[in-house]
Amino acid sequence: MGLLDPDRLFPIEPGARGLARDLYETVRGLPIISPHGHTDPRWYAENAPFPDPAQLFVVPDHYVFRMLCAQGVP
Repeated sequence: MGLLDPDRLFPIEPGARGLARDLYETVRGLPIISPHGHTDPRWYAENAPFPDPAQLFVVPDHYVFRMLCAQGVP
């Protein structure tokens, strides 16, 4: 075992832990699509390059945009 137990985020109860392991094994190779991640799922499906860094980091995320404006970034 490495420094961190691979089951550290799973329930400690054996039955629940086994179920959690089974569920994890079915999805572990899939990309993470967060409904609150401020990303368009098409980005992952199309795997196309972005025209510039702002289109990736600033434009789609209103929190980043507001923070930059609050700091005086034009």
